[in-house]
Amino acid sequence: MNLSLEPGIVLTIIAVIAGITIYSFLKSRHLERMLRIEKGIYITSKHKDFLEIKFGFLSLGIGIGILTAYIIRVINSNIDNILYPALIFCFGGIGLIFSFFFIKKYQENN
Repeated sequence: MNLSLEPGIVLTIIAVIAGITIYSFLKSRHLERMLRIEKGIYITSKHKDFLEIKFGFLSLGIGIGILTAYIIRVINSNIDNILYPALIFCFGGIGLIFSFFFIKKYQENN
């Protein structure tokens, strides 16, 4: 019995699951907002998202990960291809951790 699937089928399944997840998230968020409005609960958020800073640190970490993987690959050419994704995720995570502490320090000062 051959259990291999075509790439198109796998991508379609992933797209359907992602679509259902996004739809249910947006629907539940909308229902929650409508219930708050019905009950007269208006929550004003003073929380800043700092999305630009998080994205910047993440991009910086990914760039450093790619550069580090390239340098290691040039120095030692018999390294596996797993090096690139591993270092991209590691340095991306480190970038997000740095963004957390940067934002925390910024919020303490203001």
